[in-house]
Amino acid sequence: MTGELLHDPMTFAARFRQIALLLTFLVCASDLFAQKEVLYSQYLINPLAINPAYAGSRQKMHLTAMFRRKWFGLRNVPITQSLAIDGAVGGGRVGLGFQALNDRMSILSTTGAYASLAYRFPLSETSDIAIGGQGGVHVLPVFDPTTLIGLNKAIASAGLGIYYNSETFFGGISLPELVNRGYQLSGRFLFQNTRPLFIQLGTRLDIAENAVLVPSLLVTQLTGRPIGTDLNAKLWLNERLGLGLSLRRNSLGLGSINYIQAIGEYQLSKFIRAGYIFNSKTPEAPNSFGASVHEFIFRWVPNAEGFTF
Repeated sequence: MTGELLHDPMTFAARFRQIALLLTFLVCASDLFAQKEVLYSQYLINPLAINPAYAGSRQKMHLTAMFRRKWFGLRNVPITQSLAIDGAVGGGRVGLGFQALNDRMSILSTTGAYASLAYRFPLSETSDIAIGGQGGVHVLPVFDPTTLIGLNKAIASAGLGIYYNSETFFGGISLPELVNRGYQLSGRFLFQNTRPLFIQLGTRLDIAENAVLVPSLLVTQLTGRPIGTDLNAKLWLNERLGLGLSLRRNSLGLGSINYIQAIGEYQLSKFIRAGYIFNSKTPEAPNSFGASVHEFIFRWVPNAEGFTF
């Protein structure tokens, strides 16, 4: 039977078409959402991921690259890369940011690029508040089983945010995805943007000499989902070693999920930081085989004048 399928092009094509239709039906059984969840999950390292008003809050240019994968020792496994750059110009009043994403671990892979602009209003010598906006595009490869043709669909992206920052407190409110647009095939959404609301609060506490604790809370609201809450804490020792833990309940993803994120960072020099993140589940595809995922962090601050969180 297998030999007949291989040698009979018409039979093989028919079987392939049936399998493709079945897979599409399974995927479309529930609407799929935007794959920016991989960026959202990285907000403790890259706050720009959830709030465009964060751009330039550290003044000096920061470049953060993250590499994400599931398994080690296997070739050609799904991977994801993300890049974030931000800094301030105009005497520190104007923040500029850029993010890029190449995600190949989700059910729907995506490539995206997003630019951010923020304007900062000083409140005192040590505090300010910023208003920011973001725009960009994410491109998804979509397979149409009716024509057996792969398509690249470009979906626009836009967001807004407010961010407060001082020596001891920080927080913000943001809507990083305002565009309510999707892609339909045969009357069903293969892709639809999520429009989450993020509310973030945090503080920096000097708990001992050369030890700073940074606890924070993130609340997420998305229509049709239960409210999400992240409880986060990171301890910095001697401005060299950072150890963090995040307990996430009803976080964004293909569905509302609960998972743990553990973070370790080390300041290799004044300009370079490296780190590792372990996620107990893959937010954008939590039910995939080998649910946990590993991430590696690289940060470069070319004109660093001191330690930044």
